[in-house]
Amino acid sequence: MSKLLSPTVIATFIAVLHFAGLPDAYAWEPRADERLGTDFSAIVGIKLEPKSGPNLERNLWNNTVRLHAVQQDNEVDNLLQVAIGFYREKRFDEALANCTKASKVDPNDHRPHVLTAYVHMAQMKMKSASEALATAIRLRPEAKELYLLKASIDSRRNAHEEALATSRKAVEIDPNYAEAYAMIGEILQWDEKRRAEAISALEMAIKINPRVLPAYEHLGQILERTKDDKRAEEVFRQGLATDPQRMNCRFALGRLLVKHGRLVEARELWAGRTSDRDDTFPRFIELLERAENLKRATEALGQNPNDPDKLIDMGLAVMEGDSWVIDDRQKRAIVYFRKALEIKPNYPRAQYAICKAYIQFAEDKTIDRELAKLRKIDPVLAREMEEYRKKYVGGIISTGTVNVNQ
Repeated sequence: MSKLLSPTVIATFIAVLHFAGLPDAYAWEPRADERLGTDFSAIVGIKLEPKSGPNLERNLWNNTVRLHAVQQDNEVDNLLQVAIGFYREKRFDEALANCTKASKVDPNDHRPHVLTAYVHMAQMKMKSASEALATAIRLRPEAKELYLLKASIDSRRNAHEEALATSRKAVEIDPNYAEAYAMIGEILQWDEKRRAEAISALEMAIKINPRVLPAYEHLGQILERTKDDKRAEEVFRQGLATDPQRMNCRFALGRLLVKHGRLVEARELWAGRTSDRDDTFPRFIELLERAENLKRATEALGQNPNDPDKLIDMGLAVMEGDSWVIDDRQKRAIVYFRKALEIKPNYPRAQYAICKAYIQFAEDKTIDRELAKLRKIDPVLAREMEEYRKKYVGGIISTGTVNVNQ
């Protein structure tokens, strides 16, 4: 599974909002597809119009409402206010230019460097963002939230030791900083040699502040990887009970239940959600629907084992999965499709499914042979499958270069 944006990173952004003085009513968890967007208004002292309600900042990303600025007497504040406007319009060079001007007006103000970091994050220039936050930290060495934000960025650019050192510095500033312990646990969770240290950090985060939900999620995932599914379920349920409105542990628990075939319980978890947002791939609902479909197909085939359509349905259910996962499921599915053809020769639906399976694991010579068979049986379906062949992309798909080292 992969994550676009980890729960601890999201929690870090929320912590920065609180550090900057934004009222709780306006705190929100940024969507992963908004990347590292957050409330710059809190950083530079722009206040939100109260009547707009708790969804104001989310709406800002859709340009449906306006920010109202407090009258500023300070040139730095004015420069940063304009920089935010440039940022929202994706005019990043102009935003950075204003930040540079602001830092020259007052070299001791940390805010231009924080805003510079957010602009670089939006550009996916993580090293530059980290460097800007390092400057902000030199100017505000007592601000634990800045250390945590820098750690989250360094972790994202795979500078794990740097991220770990920065997180530990945040703990030195505040030994009861639960979010920093959660970050330490998140950074170490994939290191088998330091797994005990990761578990200890996550348990400390939960002990200090039981409402740091990412700590439950990461702890449960570590336990699941160590095959301690029983304890993992307990941890996920504990996190879910702490705040049923948040999705962190709900979806993690759901995945665990699907793995064990407890689909009714998993469906109940999905039904009780307050949000569809799931930043882990494959998404919980996708895993659940695949498992439910496979169960239905298995039961139907058991009742009619020689029904060609039931065999094809079973093969299609077996074949469902993520394009980047290579697990021979298509080969297993073809067994059902060929049996359907044995029972019902020249059945277009079965031949169509065979072609689709071979396209997915890219056996070109076999694809050509099977498409020729489908073309004789049903030319329309053959043309449809030829188009599918042109568009299908298997394996890990690159969506562009992420320049994390600039």
